[in-house]
Amino acid sequence: MIDTMSKGGIVVKKKEMTKLRVDGAFVSATMLILVPQEIVRYKTQDKDGYSAVVVWVDKKELKNKKKWNKIKYAKTTEFYIDDDFSQTYKVGENLDIKLLENVDTITTISNAKGKWFQWAMKRFHLKGWPKTHGSKFHRQVGSLGNRKPRRVQKWHPHAGRMWGQQITLKKIKILDKVVDNNEQIIVVKGSIPGAYNDFIKLVLE
Repeated sequence: MIDTMSKGGIVVKKKEMTKLRVDGAFVSATMLILVPQEIVRYKTQDKDGYSAVVVWVDKKELKNKKKWNKIKYAKTTEFYIDDDFSQTYKVGENLDIKLLENVDTITTISNAKGKWFQWAMKRFHLKGWPKTHGSKFHRQVGSLGNRKPRRVQKWHPHAGRMWGQQITLKKIKILDKVVDNNEQIIVVKGSIPGAYNDFIKLVLE
């Protein structure tokens, strides 16, 4: 289901985690840095079936030996928008931290830190077998099911790809917004899934 009432969003990069003192208590926080991003075009309900804005993120100009410049973007994404967003921001404009004015909570969309191919012990946090002397099955899974059906049933613990899926967190509180040395920093409460320098989408609720 498409949320057509979304107010747009911006793309940031995840940086360090820290602690802030809020209401007399220390609260864990994540620092996010805004990356350069430009509005490319709009998708409309009549032509595309939904209303959205297409954004190019982190533009870089590459030069080669033929003396011409090639523009490359690290990421292309889009946000669902309402009618007010398309009237306020035009094609070719850059999105910045002003979009978060008078905004207290946001929705974050990011990818969890990938842990690659892992054995079932780590992937499913299995207890394992006895660690005492004489046991030869310390980190084994054990039985995988009954004699029938003669196949491994679905959802039994096995080795495989661990994490790396997309995670959406709603109603994340914004603790602070800082502009320093041409860097726009957004501090949000708690931890945000993702690795260092990963792209994270901040969607306005």
